[in-house]
Amino acid sequence: MDTLRHLSSWQSLSLTTQSPLPGTELARGYVYEQWIHASPRNRDRHRYLLALRNRRSPFDPVLEEAGHEPSGIEYFHDGTPAKGIGAAHLMDGLALSLPVSPKWATSWLDVDIERLGEDDIEYHKDRVRHCSSPAEADEHEPWARSTGLTALTNPSELLAAWDEFFPALERLPRFDRDLLGLDVKWFRPVRGLLAELQSTAADHWDLDRSPEPDWQNPHITPESQSRRHLCTFADPASDGLEEVFSWHGRMTPGKGRLYFRLVPERMAFRLAFVGPKPGSDRES
Repeated sequence: MDTLRHLSSWQSLSLTTQSPLPGTELARGYVYEQWIHASPRNRDRHRYLLALRNRRSPFDPVLEEAGHEPSGIEYFHDGTPAKGIGAAHLMDGLALSLPVSPKWATSWLDVDIERLGEDDIEYHKDRVRHCSSPAEADEHEPWARSTGLTALTNPSELLAAWDEFFPALERLPRFDRDLLGLDVKWFRPVRGLLAELQSTAADHWDLDRSPEPDWQNPHITPESQSRRHLCTFADPASDGLEEVFSWHGRMTPGKGRLYFRLVPERMAFRLAFVGPKPGSDRES
């Protein structure tokens, strides 16, 4: 309860649980409903939790509403299925644990992810924001206070709020079409990549020092000479002439790419393409 109140001092919360609270086991043989009736104070706490839940439970309908398919992906922590931690990862949220073991005294949790691909299962690893005490939550305060962007959960919302969050990122009309048709597995990585590009263009680009910015994503690279024909697009800003959008970032799982070019005269990046890697044998 102290942790939830601490988090809510930074911004409003929406609490999602895997199952209805009354029958949830808090400790072996001790369920939530027993805890409610243990004291009048707990009944007040229960009402506070119900207000935070705000009908955002259980996980699956919330994930499906945001465009995720829970049946196609599994998360594991320390070799154990971890549906709640996985839900936090998919929603770019924060996992909250009861402090019943030292293993939960951490601000980040490592997860193994298994996702059903077109022909086989894809495996990768990641980290999930987490806390079980106010002290552990403090590491996430800057993120929590700036989660207006993470509240955008689909491409249409992202485009509607573009000018607010990405004033230094220009777009070709085809980029909008690509974004609206983006595979849902890439939405969260693309949203994060866009935030890093905005930060790079706005705060980490000194033309007096270098024609290239100080990239805030270490995996931004130019395309190889032999593949430049795959990232050449007509640009209305250049009177419809073909321009090479060689710079690109990567999205996983699979082979995702976001292509753009530098526009130093406006200290901006111009985005042309987002989706499966052009020319890849398997677009995933």
